[in-house]
Amino acid sequence: QQPLPPITMSLKHTAVLLFFVVCIHVNTCHAYSLASKARYSTELSKSRNQNDDDVVVLVGPSNSRREILLSAFTTIIPTLSTTTTALFSKPSISNAALTPGGSIVDRDVGVSVGNSEASPSRKTDNSNVLFSQDNYFKFGSAAQWIEPDSTEYPKTMPFVLSQQRYDNLKKYGSRVQSGIDTIIDTINSAIKSNTYATIADASDPIYQIRPLGLLANGFLASENTGATNELFLARWYINEIYLRIGDVKGAAIEGDASEAYGAAKKAINSYLSMMNRQISSKVGEKFE
Repeated sequence: QQPLPPITMSLKHTAVLLFFVVCIHVNTCHAYSLASKARYSTELSKSRNQNDDDVVVLVGPSNSRREILLSAFTTIIPTLSTTTTALFSKPSISNAALTPGGSIVDRDVGVSVGNSEASPSRKTDNSNVLFSQDNYFKFGSAAQWIEPDSTEYPKTMPFVLSQQRYDNLKKYGSRVQSGIDTIIDTINSAIKSNTYATIADASDPIYQIRPLGLLANGFLASENTGATNELFLARWYINEIYLRIGDVKGAAIEGDASEAYGAAKKAINSYLSMMNRQISSKVGEKFE
C-alpha cells in the first residue's frame, strides 16, 4: 500500500495555536504562584523583625499584578517568537515536492521516478493522458512493472463483489482482448516493415484503450471502496500504453520505436496481471 499523505496545514496551525494558549495559561499561573510566595515571605520577615530599626516595605496589590505580568510576559514572549517562527518558516523537509494531485511528499517527484522506462512524453501536470487520476497523479511517481501471473505487487487487491466483476468482464472483456491484440500485432508489424510512423493515433478506437479503463473501474472499485490505489495503479499502466503508442508513431529512429514498443508490452502485461488476479472461476476466464 502507498503511504498516506501528510497532515494538512490547517491541522498544524490549530495544534500550534492550542499549544500557545496552553503556554500562556501555564506561565501565568506559574508567575502568580511565584508572586504569592514572595508576598508571603515578605510578610513573614516583617513579623519576625518588628522590633528592628529596618523598614520593611511590603509590595501592594498593584505591585503584585505588575510582577505577575512581568514574569508571565518574560516567558511568553520567547515562546510566541519560537512558535511563530516554526509556524511560518519553510518546512524542514529537504526534498519536499508537490504531486499533480496536490499532496506534499518528502521525495522527488517526476514522470520517470520509480521506473526509468516510463514514457518521457507524459506531461508533468498529467494533462496528456486518458485517465488523469492515476498513480502519478496521486503519488507523483511511476510504478514498477508487474511480471505475468505475479502476485507480489501490489500486495493486496480491493474486495469487489464477484457479480460486479462478472458483469464487467462480460461487457468489456472481448473488447479489451481485441484492443490488446491489435496493439501488439499492428505495432510489431509496423516496426518490422519500418512503417511505424503511419500507425493510427493512440486515441483511435481500434486500440480499445477506454474499455481497458472501464474494466479496471469494475474490477478495482465499488460504491463501498470508492477509487482505490489499485485502480490508480491500473490507470497508470493504461496511460503508459496510450503514451507509448504515440511514442512509437513519433519515433525518430527504429531503435526508439522498438524501445517504446517494449515498454508498451510491459505495461500491457502489468495491466493484465492485475485484471487476472480479480478473475476467479466464478467470474470467467483469465486473459492470455
